[in-house]
Amino acid sequence: MYTPVDKRNDITIDEARNRIAESMSKLTLGTEKVNVDNSDHRIIAEDVTATHDLPTFRRSGYDGFALLSSDLTSFPVQLKVVGNIPAGANFDRPLVSGEAVRIMTGGYVPDGADLVVMLETTKMLDDDTLEISERQKRDNITQIGSFFKQGDVLLSKDTEINPGGISLLSAFDIHEITVYKKPRIGIITTGSELLHPGEDIVNGKIFNSNGPLIKALCTENGADVFGYTQIKDDPELLRQAVKDLQGKCDVIITNGGVSVGDYDIIADLAKSADELLFNKIQMRPGSVTTAFVDKGIIYFGLSGNPGACFTGFYLYVEYALRVLQKQKSRCIECQGTLNEEYTKTNMYDRILRGQYHIDSDHIEVGRVGGDQSDNLNNLQRATCFFEIPRGDSVTPAGSVLRTWLLPFK
Repeated sequence: MYTPVDKRNDITIDEARNRIAESMSKLTLGTEKVNVDNSDHRIIAEDVTATHDLPTFRRSGYDGFALLSSDLTSFPVQLKVVGNIPAGANFDRPLVSGEAVRIMTGGYVPDGADLVVMLETTKMLDDDTLEISERQKRDNITQIGSFFKQGDVLLSKDTEINPGGISLLSAFDIHEITVYKKPRIGIITTGSELLHPGEDIVNGKIFNSNGPLIKALCTENGADVFGYTQIKDDPELLRQAVKDLQGKCDVIITNGGVSVGDYDIIADLAKSADELLFNKIQMRPGSVTTAFVDKGIIYFGLSGNPGACFTGFYLYVEYALRVLQKQKSRCIECQGTLNEEYTKTNMYDRILRGQYHIDSDHIEVGRVGGDQSDNLNNLQRATCFFEIPRGDSVTPAGSVLRTWLLPFK
């Protein structure tokens, strides 16, 4: 019979996350260059600066006429229209007193002109005579470098780029940026009860649902899944699977084999690690969630129960992946108001999978589906977690609870 891990010291959720953050600060991801078009949600590894002023020319803010403000001394005033400047066109000479040029929004304001009069405030007396009857409050010209000067920081180091950032870089004709490499993930699901896809259903066996769940969650949270394997509950198979991933991954996630019993092989593996972060957390479900660091790799042992696996990933693995990439967790922590009484009690804080609704002055939370750790009927529908405090008292409706709004939901 396999010997279970000797001792588990339970810690709070916050202490577990603090230990993850401290440990992650010692680990670093390498960098690589990527095409800007393919950089959405990548993390910038060095400041990106402006290669030139923006705008590079004086631009009109409106459709109208460019002219010299010194011509507007009395009203009405009449000026000669000497040309037309659509967006993208040049004008090959300076304007002089008594002249105006038709101009479109974004058009090049020619030298000499220092004012754009909006079209709706003007009147054409004939094909080339413009009349202006009122003064403009602003010059309506976007000046050279008014958005950015050459050398200004466009996007700072450790910024997560998004489509707006891609647009900004493209405006400067920047095609390549340096980003942190994505965390490389190895996933090992353990369980002699697990069937492989396509196998016949037999008593005592189940299909592996946690493996695909973890794989999708890792990909969704900006990681590259380097390895993915399913093994039986066997210490030697686990050691070999881990050995195969060492040196190739930043994070190794195991699933199953962490329960307190005869086959808690993941928790026992943690005994020989360089640094044990935790092997028990004061929460339900997933109290036996385990994390440790060994040979520069962080390991997470998630519960084999789907609900506990799902919860453990978001509270700890997602948090670690984001910290490793110099980012905050995408799970938004806030206060939620419970929509109905919850009667179960527990010695640990209970994390329930639920849904939230934003009301006018608060966030309302409530259960969706079952709350058992082995129940996966709400993994698709859950949009939040909320915490039922430990104790022997019923949690009444209207209680204000610690809540996490889940990303990508």
